[in-house]
Amino acid sequence: MTAGHSIVLLGGPDSGKTNYLVRLWRALKSRKCALVAPRSPTNIKYVESLMEFILQGEFAPHTDVSDHPSDQQLQIPMVRAGASSDDEVTISVPDVSGELWKGAIERGDVAKPWMDALKASAGALLFVRVQSEANVSSLDWVNTPDWLMHLAPAVKADADPAVAGAFNSDDDAVNEDLKVPTQVALCELLRFLDETLLRGDDGLPRVAIMITAWDLLDEETRVKGPEAYLEAEYPLFAGRLIDCLSLDVRCYGVSVVGGDFKDDHFKAEFFEADVDEMGFVAFDLGGMQEEADLTLPVAWVVDPLFDDE
Repeated sequence: MTAGHSIVLLGGPDSGKTNYLVRLWRALKSRKCALVAPRSPTNIKYVESLMEFILQGEFAPHTDVSDHPSDQQLQIPMVRAGASSDDEVTISVPDVSGELWKGAIERGDVAKPWMDALKASAGALLFVRVQSEANVSSLDWVNTPDWLMHLAPAVKADADPAVAGAFNSDDDAVNEDLKVPTQVALCELLRFLDETLLRGDDGLPRVAIMITAWDLLDEETRVKGPEAYLEAEYPLFAGRLIDCLSLDVRCYGVSVVGGDFKDDHFKAEFFEADVDEMGFVAFDLGGMQEEADLTLPVAWVVDPLFDDE
């Protein structure tokens, strides 16, 4: 029996972490997927309460900012479908707020409690959401002269404190321009993982890139696959993944319910369907596949942790 391993969920605000965690637990409990839960964790009420939102045709709200990982630390036992409970992995999942990861990126480091959670993790799920209002596009350096004009006062800051104060003001327009682009944030989160994940004798740590709200993409984009989507939307991050030889990375498109609750037609269909059969993951393994098993990304990440002796 292998126990004590953990995986960590990372992603900025509105990246889909909480909704995936809620549906993951539902999938584990359904006993219809690649991974099943042999029993319920003692502190699962937090997740089950959020499931009520989905059952009512609403996505779960954003995770509240918390100062301690243990506030929402879930110890979830998992076994492969059909395996005995002796081949069990206990996954410790800190559902850390996207706002906390956002702050860590902006500061360039991670607070000690969260760094400890990373160092105790053997794998990770890294989230980015399709069409999220929280996504920040990279600056167009050719067509963004207003932003470039802010650089001149910064250069003169030491010589003119008054100008420096203006440059460092809390003006919303200035701060809006200075937000960290999403693909830069993803690269930084990948760096955190690369530097901290546990490395044992079972090969490289595994990181699943989770592109959530995959159902919002048009069919032409979806059939090209998650890697092609990242290359088109976040080329810097896509290139970093190609160059990353110290982590084992796989990309997944994820839809937790298979559609958008803002679509009244889909919402009506959802209420008539079995929620355990809704949602899917998309991935490219010699060709695009879509599977109605939301545990598959986790199953891949944790596979080396199972005791196969």
